[in-house]
Amino acid sequence: MLSIFISGVTGRVGKILLSKIIQEPDLNVAGGSSNITNVSIGEDLGIFNGTEPLDIKITSSIENKENIDAIIDFSVSKNSINLLRFASANNIPTLVGTTGFTKIELEELIELANNFPLLIAPNTSIGIVLIQRMLESISSELSLFSIPEIYERHHKGKKDTPSGTALDLAKKLSLLGSYSDEIEIKSERSGDSAGEHKITLKRENELIEISHIALDRSLFSDGAIEAVKWISNKTSGLYTMNDIYSS
Repeated sequence: MLSIFISGVTGRVGKILLSKIIQEPDLNVAGGSSNITNVSIGEDLGIFNGTEPLDIKITSSIENKENIDAIIDFSVSKNSINLLRFASANNIPTLVGTTGFTKIELEELIELANNFPLLIAPNTSIGIVLIQRMLESISSELSLFSIPEIYERHHKGKKDTPSGTALDLAKKLSLLGSYSDEIEIKSERSGDSAGEHKITLKRENELIEISHIALDRSLFSDGAIEAVKWISNKTSGLYTMNDIYSS
């Protein structure tokens, strides 16, 4: 039985994670946290989920390491850094789906990963992993096209722009194509979109588009659960979703 603490449990993905973990027989809810100003602080996680009480209240942070085997974090970057310091000090395997880290925060994050297993996943869907592998397979042909363009669309409440996934794809393309200029990312924030990313490759008489559309946020929670199961028995270090599907 793997006991998981959910950071960002009141968020869009956090709510789905809570429901799925409660339902899975080999998983257990160790706790959940949200922003200190959230109205659900102090509420029982089971009641919050609309099921039987769990006798575990939503907190503003992890209060102790007891009964926590792993952590899933879908919160905000400032909270994530504090969470990762705790996980590092207590050697708790952690999956971070949070995006929007600053350069300084990312440097600390990489340093902390020396002390515990940490999987950073701007996007936990297998589809994005497959797109990255597609790009790797055509790396020698990228020079035939002009510098790629990336378009991404998310719900109107998403704070970081561009998305972490778009930045990750741009980094991948830059490494594969060795472009002298920066790859342009166009961002849109509207409606309740779960996430859309599109890469466009152009040349004189043709255009290639590689796209990924998240049809439902449950794909992120499903991917996160698979990822945290995988990392729960790994040694200290920094991992990505690509490591899961290549092992």
